[in-house]
Amino acid sequence: EGRAMGKKKDGAKKDKKPAVVDPATLPQKLKEAKGAFQHNDNIVDVVDGPCPGGTIAHLRGGVSDAAMGAKILTAGRHRWCVNIDKTTNGSAYGIVIGVADATPGVALTDVYGGAAWGIHTTTSRFVTTLDCYERGFLGEPLMPAERDGSRGLKDCAAGSVVYVEADLDNRTLSIAVNDGQAVRAPVRLPAAVRPWVLLNWEGDQVTMFPLTELTPSLGVGANLLG
Repeated sequence: EGRAMGKKKDGAKKDKKPAVVDPATLPQKLKEAKGAFQHNDNIVDVVDGPCPGGTIAHLRGGVSDAAMGAKILTAGRHRWCVNIDKTTNGSAYGIVIGVADATPGVALTDVYGGAAWGIHTTTSRFVTTLDCYERGFLGEPLMPAERDGSRGLKDCAAGSVVYVEADLDNRTLSIAVNDGQAVRAPVRLPAAVRPWVLLNWEGDQVTMFPLTELTPSLGVGANLLG
């Protein structure tokens, strides 16, 4: 006998309803910066910090979150410094300071972003990452104090100051720590970058002091403190 129209054969699977995705769990566009940084809700602006609008603190541990400078740099030579105000374990574990790719079209949300480059403050090694929310690859020691075996940032990063110079005319990145000499990083920067800080431990706090445009470039080996 014929089967009634519209009825499924015995044992046939019923159509599954599509899973409902909570929009709140999807990557969200970053909110506009209120101070010097643009970041997600796991980082907070510290109102009474050392530099108004430039101090941020991390609200969770074990997961890294990125903060990007509000100002995008496309030309000229610029420098700024980032003070490591507080670090939970003294070694600033997981903190990376440098620049992130700000080329138009780079996807940037509250959980992932574009490439970034900087100094890993725990080891003074140069970092290259394809996602500014991840530490990425640890390269060779960037600071001479680490290369020659003496004590650099390791285990004493709290209270240190990292100086960054981005030369967009020559696409170079230079970094100095405290009163040390500037070191040219092994990277050719993209056409647009912005300051970048990666935080990992709950309670870690840093302050970025205002950007300055430089003429002429400080060059390799020059002191960024002057």
